[in-house]
Amino acid sequence: MKKITILFLFLVSFAVMSNVNAQSRQDFDLQQAAVSSTIKHETIRSDIFDKEVLLIQADEKNSVLNLPMNKPINWHKMKYLVCEVYHPNEHTAMLNLQFFRKGEPQNGHPWLRCYITVLPKLKTQMIFPLSYLDAQELYLPRYPRQLKGVCTGNRLDPEDIESISIDIFPHLSPKYVTKVEIASVYLTDHLPDKYAAPSQKYVDEFGQWTMREWPNKIHNETELKQKILAVEKSVAKAEFPQTWSRYGGLKALKFDATGFFRVHHDGKRWWFVDPEGYAFLSSGICCITPSQSGVYTDMEDLLTWLPDPQGSYGSIYENGHMKRIDYFKANQIRVYGEKWLEKWEETTPKMLKAWRFNTIANWSDQNIQEKGGLPYLRHLHGLPNTSTMLYRDFHDVFSPEFREIARKYASQLIPDKDNPLIIGYFLGNEPHWAFGDNDIAYEMFATTQSSYTKIEFISRLKKKYANVDAFNIAWKLSLRSIDELAMQTFKSYPSEKAEIDFHEFTTAMIEEWVSVQCEETRKADPNHLNLGTRYAFISSETMMKMGRYFDVFSLNAYTAPFPPSTEELSKLSGKPILITEWHFGCSTDGGLPTSGLQTNVSQKERAAAYRVFAENGFARPEIIGFHWFQWADQNILGRGDGENFNIGFLDACSLPYPELTEAARQTHENMYDIARGKKKPYIYKFSPVPSLPDI
Repeated sequence: MKKITILFLFLVSFAVMSNVNAQSRQDFDLQQAAVSSTIKHETIRSDIFDKEVLLIQADEKNSVLNLPMNKPINWHKMKYLVCEVYHPNEHTAMLNLQFFRKGEPQNGHPWLRCYITVLPKLKTQMIFPLSYLDAQELYLPRYPRQLKGVCTGNRLDPEDIESISIDIFPHLSPKYVTKVEIASVYLTDHLPDKYAAPSQKYVDEFGQWTMREWPNKIHNETELKQKILAVEKSVAKAEFPQTWSRYGGLKALKFDATGFFRVHHDGKRWWFVDPEGYAFLSSGICCITPSQSGVYTDMEDLLTWLPDPQGSYGSIYENGHMKRIDYFKANQIRVYGEKWLEKWEETTPKMLKAWRFNTIANWSDQNIQEKGGLPYLRHLHGLPNTSTMLYRDFHDVFSPEFREIARKYASQLIPDKDNPLIIGYFLGNEPHWAFGDNDIAYEMFATTQSSYTKIEFISRLKKKYANVDAFNIAWKLSLRSIDELAMQTFKSYPSEKAEIDFHEFTTAMIEEWVSVQCEETRKADPNHLNLGTRYAFISSETMMKMGRYFDVFSLNAYTAPFPPSTEELSKLSGKPILITEWHFGCSTDGGLPTSGLQTNVSQKERAAAYRVFAENGFARPEIIGFHWFQWADQNILGRGDGENFNIGFLDACSLPYPELTEAARQTHENMYDIARGKKKPYIYKFSPVPSLPDI
């Protein structure tokens, strides 16, 4: 009897568990998915998935797959949206998840979207955590075989989702015809199990892609050593031109010297002025480091070579939250052995001088900044959070705590405040709250969370409105006192007047965020230039006007073929413009399948793009510098956030791209003549490339 009871209980438990597992996943029926009639699509038998899949070829007019939403979904039980994909293209594919909110116009603009990039020729589970629907984080966590994911838009309650679609990029015939196999799309309450190891390794022992050949690919250590030593020899005697000052300024044009870098308008255009008083335009490269590690957590099965961590290559590993491996470093160890870092520090400044770069730009190695002998920039690290954060990374700026945090943050500048090689410092980089024209004051009221800033807003409303009745009429509310607003939440503006009030206070919040930091950094370091915050987007006039607190307005600018419009930005801020990030990549004739944020069809055209962008920028009177992002190509499996772009002056094997280095040299030798109107900027007719969404 006891055995029968145990068996019965086991069967009941098994039945319950089976039912739970069945309820933990809900598939979207791809046979019912709406695909535009202009898109080539069909159901095929896939050798990769060993079952029937939906094959889609992205179209230049419409590449959207609309998922069927005809079944009830228990959103609060589900944690992830998973899409099983494979694509055979030579380039990386980008899938754009779009979420549309009930009651909003279906005009092609989703309430929230997430762009996720996927490696080619590798079966992948593309994973989107549903917690990211709250719009508080921009970048997705890393998952095996999945690259960068970027979320933009507004906070979205899952229960308010009306529809979901998947848009596929890039699409442009003939080189960028993206075909994608979609095996399934489903919701689940747990992360899926890993796929089995692929039949072929994805990364070779030099950190190169195994799935493609290209002219400069390294195949053995002898070849690697010969080429790296040849580069070292070619730059051994590199120096600035005789017409340049020791800092890289122009000797032919001199202003008052102060012993530090400053900015000056000569009546025609803006300049940096170097410590000796010479006119200076900044040509720089970001991320000049001896390292270019990539994440390989749960992707060991893709790697050809994993050396002994206790051996001579042990330093190429990093074991933290994510496991990383650094083939860029390993290739230098292969050539120089134990003295590889010493040799890197000796050779790198010579490379820069040979290519006529006069600035070690942001994110660069501290040793190369201090030992390289070239002007460089400081980046302030780690502005701590206030106890309460209001929206993404925006602080509780009216709290007493924020001033104290800013003071400690600025103290980083004190040890180097007398160093003449430092051009200036950045307050931060691409604040997440500034991705989009976000109404931060309104976003405070997505929750009932208390904050000093919310109290300040209510205090100002009390002064603006004579009494609660006047406030209620303006905001179309029925509160007993304006103080009750602190516990209100909104999914839409309660009235047009409320929207105006929110926007006005957002301006006050941003001004407080900027001004407090600038006041404290100026106290800590009165000698160097405040280069502001390296904004990714200028989404409002408010951000332009805040430039009055800076000495230079810095902007990361990914446009083509020319820099973005900067005249109005300079006029409204009253400051010169420094382009602190820009790049072009190519995904078709090199070792990486991902081009970067701007694309060219070949390394030859990537080099031409360097000249067109920078030279036409130097021709503008408000632009005083360009800093390329970045020194070396990124790891093929992606850095921490998943970027794996072909954007380096050097490849994974530490070898320069000769077309690009020659283009840079020509631009930099011409930049002072172009800025003074003595030479015309370079012009080139480029081959068409696909446009990617602005993220």
